[in-house]
Amino acid sequence: MNNTLKLASSLCCQLGLEDRQGKVSTALKGVSLFKITQYHHVTPQMYQQGVVVIFQGNKIGHLNDYRFEYDTEHCLIVSAPYPIACETFASEQAPLIGIDIGFDHSVIRQLVDDMEAELGADYFVSQQQHKGVAASPVTPEINDCMQRLLSSLHTPLDAKLLGPQILREFFYRLLQSNQRTLLAQYVKQDSALARVSGVIEHVQLHYADKLAVDDLADMAGMSISAFHRAFKQVVTDPPLQYIKKIRLNNAKQLMVQDGVSASVAASKVGYESAAQFSREFKRYFGLPPSKAG
Repeated sequence: MNNTLKLASSLCCQLGLEDRQGKVSTALKGVSLFKITQYHHVTPQMYQQGVVVIFQGNKIGHLNDYRFEYDTEHCLIVSAPYPIACETFASEQAPLIGIDIGFDHSVIRQLVDDMEAELGADYFVSQQQHKGVAASPVTPEINDCMQRLLSSLHTPLDAKLLGPQILREFFYRLLQSNQRTLLAQYVKQDSALARVSGVIEHVQLHYADKLAVDDLADMAGMSISAFHRAFKQVVTDPPLQYIKKIRLNNAKQLMVQDGVSASVAASKVGYESAAQFSREFKRYFGLPPSKAG
């Protein structure tokens, strides 16, 4: 067992994940540890903005036709909240253990500005069209950051005083990676990714409301056709399909975590027809709402 995994396993025990699976917050804001102890078939899972680093196990993700894998050698960068269909490889003997690190917009923005001042404005320019989700190599420098971060999380005071600087270094290392453009575009207000991300944040808060695509395009400051192209480039779905997936994932969460009925969940996420909700839920998750738990 390598040192990073030892530290992660020890932290799991300290945070109450020794004999169970789940996700728990750490002493550092925006950082959570998770553990999965069984294999999961391809299932939609809601991901928030940030970076996922895995210390043991692996996942294969699907955004429609876009397939990617992240594991101990590749972390996952997610620039916008999105339900990603994932296949999870884990067992009781070899659980998947990883950490979620939320973006710190102000820190990343300052790093981008400083790096552009030193390296030139073209450093983050890429001819490649980036999706909002991508796997990035875990370099020796990133692995070193993870070891020091995990070590600091064992002690609340260390986490408070040392953690933010370690995270700053972690974001700096990501901004040196082959996915640096994706991360830089996330904080650039005039980029298509940032505009789409702003709309997505609005959808996350108002998914139960009636949302018109032309209103969302106005919010992004784009024509409807340009907004469609940019939105689909980022999340691989057109806007209305994305909104539907967000509603269905939130409905499932209400049923599984809060124990509400399918009809109540459907109403809470914006469906006017329970029958339509049931059809779309089964088509998306592969099982009827009654089997969601």
